[in-house]
Amino acid sequence: MNRLILACTACLITSATAGVFAQDKASTQNQVQVDTPSKKSVYFFKSQVANNRSIGNALSSLLSRYPEQTVDFVSVAFTAYPEHYEEIIQAAVSTNPNFVDEIIMVANSYQVGNPTEIVEIAINAEPSYADDATRAACKYSPKYFNEIVKTAVSTEPDSADQIAQRLVRAYPNKTMEILVTTIKEVPFVGKYVLDALLATVTDDDEKSNDMIIISVEQLAQHPDAIERLVQLAQEHEISAADVKASALRGGLEEEQIVAIIDRHYQQ
Repeated sequence: MNRLILACTACLITSATAGVFAQDKASTQNQVQVDTPSKKSVYFFKSQVANNRSIGNALSSLLSRYPEQTVDFVSVAFTAYPEHYEEIIQAAVSTNPNFVDEIIMVANSYQVGNPTEIVEIAINAEPSYADDATRAACKYSPKYFNEIVKTAVSTEPDSADQIAQRLVRAYPNKTMEILVTTIKEVPFVGKYVLDALLATVTDDDEKSNDMIIISVEQLAQHPDAIERLVQLAQEHEISAADVKASALRGGLEEEQIVAIIDRHYQQ
């Protein structure tokens, strides 16, 4: 059996022509071209499924033995059983989470599901890699950027600050968009998300202030968050008038925001 696996693995590598997929270096949209695995590779994988009694078990077994061939075996699995993409993604990510970028790339290339569904499956398979999965999903499906962010932080809200921070580092020009999208989707962790993102712009006072002001508006009606945000605004020497105006735009009653401002600005 080991000889068969080794022989077929070699077949996979050969048929993949120096890798299952090739990327156009001139592309700015991360378009990925995936070569079709050989019939022998598909036949081999189906025989492994028959032996292991499930697609997920067969794939996990192969990936555990040959982690460096994760992308090849995932491609073959999608070719053999495209309708079972959820099981394939789950098995691949949970077995080799370090390859979550490549797994998502192949899944998007095969168009097995909506990009938001793909990232949700990947995050559920290995929550500790939620930020990696989200970054990869945004990279390979940029048209779905906001939808992917919403799905990711709602799927794993405890990692929302890490997800947002990782994305801001990868897409600094989308900082405000990432901030607003994230805190709108999971407002109960909004203050932690803001703290994480402020750490990425420590040398830009104007951007920091803008982030605080827009967070005040978005989180005005969340008591724990607004208290912390007003405190941050005072520490950053943002005027009380600007804080008040932002909170009012967010729907907070005037007497409420005035009381909070008084607690922090008159110390």
